[in-house]
Amino acid sequence: MIVAAFSGVGKSHFASLYPDVAIDFVCMPYKYILDTTAPHGEWSKADPNLVMRPEWPLNYVEAIKKLPSNKIILIPSDCRVLGHLASEGIPYFLCYPQKKAKKTYLKRYIKRDNSQNFISIFIGDWKWFMKSLREDTFGKHIVMKPKQYLSDVLNIKAILKGKKRVKYVDTSIR
Repeated sequence: MIVAAFSGVGKSHFASLYPDVAIDFVCMPYKYILDTTAPHGEWSKADPNLVMRPEWPLNYVEAIKKLPSNKIILIPSDCRVLGHLASEGIPYFLCYPQKKAKKTYLKRYIKRDNSQNFISIFIGDWKWFMKSLREDTFGKHIVMKPKQYLSDVLNIKAILKGKKRVKYVDTSIR
């Protein structure tokens, strides 16, 4: 099961809560040519000095397809990746915040030490991101309220039983 989630919804936290069933499949090593000797954290995301790999996003999509199908694969909601998944008929849940959650996410990004460049992209282009995610016609949408996290909206008990459903806990789903 693939869950494509917007930045800051809690992919890493969810994977840390359920390490036996969830994989936080970060894209940075697939997207950028990284200096393996330098530390990479939240502050390094959206660094304008990073060099994009020419094989992106196909290399990431191919790697996703090789992951265990019995796991919850948590990926970022990158429209290029989602386009390839959709074109190959690979289902995914698309998890993102309501438009009105912008201030909440700004606080989350600051708290987790994202760079100003990252913040200017994700908060500066908030309307565009939310519009493009809402317009996705392939994935099953989970629209989260401002104070919710991924662990609040994914029904892990149902998933573990093979039902692969999300629960309707104060969310809008379509």
